[in-house]
Amino acid sequence: MKRRRSQGFLLAVLLVFFHIAYADDGKVGDDGLRPLITTSELIVGRNRFAFGLLKSGRLLEHADVALRVYAINGQEAQLGAELKPIYQPIGFTERGRVHHHADGTRHVHDAADSDVRGIYVTQIAFARPGPWGVELLARQENGAVETARFRVTVLDAPVTPALGSQAPRSRNLIASDVNELRQIDTSEQPDIRLHQVRIADAIAQKKPQVIVFATPQFCTSRMCGPVLDIVKTLLPAYRKQAVFIHQEIWQDFAVKQLFRTVEEWHLRSEPWVFVVDAQGIIRAKFEGLVTVSELDSALQQVLKGRRDRRIEASIP
Repeated sequence: MKRRRSQGFLLAVLLVFFHIAYADDGKVGDDGLRPLITTSELIVGRNRFAFGLLKSGRLLEHADVALRVYAINGQEAQLGAELKPIYQPIGFTERGRVHHHADGTRHVHDAADSDVRGIYVTQIAFARPGPWGVELLARQENGAVETARFRVTVLDAPVTPALGSQAPRSRNLIASDVNELRQIDTSEQPDIRLHQVRIADAIAQKKPQVIVFATPQFCTSRMCGPVLDIVKTLLPAYRKQAVFIHQEIWQDFAVKQLFRTVEEWHLRSEPWVFVVDAQGIIRAKFEGLVTVSELDSALQQVLKGRRDRRIEASIP
């Protein structure tokens, strides 16, 4: 009986912490552990969950992290799962990149910056929509354990195109549609290779695609990362096997006007990367920062499926 009461008290305390952490966007004081969540769209079923960890203004790398998931029902919280997120280097080092924050300030990245070099990634399965609590426990090299708690809201279904669904047949603007490439790409050095094919045309031509929605110049969070550059690292190996497309977010950043393609894909955050197979079906999607290895693995799966179908078709 005493054990039940103590467990109930603990869960009640956790509910208070979940509420506080959610209310102030995960901040746990200036010196406390602060989770930097890159995945905002969570749905019933299996989800990729990625995050960074900030402690006293410094990003924690290679920490021993445990993640606990709590189902919240009114004033009750029940432990649903305990997971071990893995730290994954993004596989790319950015130097000299310039972006503008939402407040208009200009930020130049150099080797001395404490920019993100990796993220923690795990898979979380949610049984129902609604509020859930997440608790992170990070053990550092010196043995100290820091804790952060926050709430997430789980949706019945995704707002963005779902895995296994047909990709929108968007007719995104390409290089031949504009006078200057900077009209559709805010990169310091726009890459014309990413602006040659429309999404709809690639589907019609039965070509696999890697589509990155990103606005390099107007990074809105510390975890936006060099996602476009990460995608570009795959070009030398896969350019002849897949189409690579970059879609800028803002047609006019000053008045917050989105490009039509962004609206067609119902994106409420950025960056996003979608891997689409030759039949136009979305096989992988990544919100926020993604690692080179994650993206490479997803593209290999799509290309392997295409080769297997060709082999089957050739057998009499």
